[in-house]
Order: sequence, then structure tokens, then C-alpha cells
Amino acid sequence: MDIYQFINDYTTDIIAVLSVVTLILLLTSLIQIITISRLKKKYKSFTHLSSEINIEGVLISNQEKIMDLIEDKVIIKEDIKKIYENLNKTFESVAMHKYDAFGGMGGQLSAVIVLINKNLDGFLLNSIHTREGSHLYTKQIIKGKTEQALSKEEQDTIKIAIEKL
Repeated sequence: MDIYQFINDYTTDIIAVLSVVTLILLLTSLIQIITISRLKKKYKSFTHLSSEINIEGVLISNQEKIMDLIEDKVIIKEDIKKIYENLNKTFESVAMHKYDAFGGMGGQLSAVIVLINKNLDGFLLNSIHTREGSHLYTKQIIKGKTEQALSKEEQDTIKIAIEKL
């Protein structure tokens, strides 16, 4: 079968296929025209203000503001890091225990105060009241322990401070 015979036999089919292809191309073109029309309207409404506002200047200004914000973000991150480092050094737990150091001395006038951080480092103050006066003792706390011997009141107060963390 030669080409001429084929065209003669299937002329209506070829015309139908070409018509469908033409219709599809026409619809595609219409959709593109509508889309372009909408974009033109949006562009005109955007650039309509251009006589009052310098769009290029606004974009440059916004870019500068964004760069400033990025620089501020870096500084803020560094500051937050320093704050977290300092938080580990701050006292986060305080405990106090009042007691009578020498039984029958007229009340609980002696006291132990403990201040410690997350690392269980800090100090204790022990104020012991006697008839002759008051004496203040301090002991350094490292990792929840001291180098000096602890009274029962001091041990109890350290334990309470640790439990509060």
C-alpha cells in the first residue's frame, strides 16, 4: 500500500485526529492567554505605585534590613550561648535549716544555708549561736562534697538543696 492509497482510505480519520490536535492546541493557547492577562493585571497593579514609590529602592532597603537581621541573629546566638554557659555557674538551689546548736539555749538561733548550682558546686554558711556570741563558718562544696567534716545539720541541708535541683 502506498502513501496515497493510505491517505485516501483514512482521510476522515486523519482529519478527525488533526481537528482534535488543533482543538487541544487552541485550548492550550487560550489558557496561556488568560494566564498572561492575569499576570499583566497583577504586574500593572504592582507597578502602579512605582510613580509614588521607588520599587528598586524598597527592594534594596529590604535586602539591607535582612542582612542586619542576619547579623543580629548571629549576635543573639552568641549571647544565648554565653547565657547558658553562665547558667551552669549560677546558684539554682538554696536550702536553709534552723537548729538549736547546744540544746536548751533558748530556741533555734543557729542556721545552715546552702547555695549550689547544677554541677553541685557552691558553699554553705553555718551560723552557730552560743551564749558568748555567734560564729559564722563557711565550707566550699564541690560536686556535692566538702573537704571539711560536716555536722548532721549541714549534711541534711546539702541533701535538701540537691533534692531541689
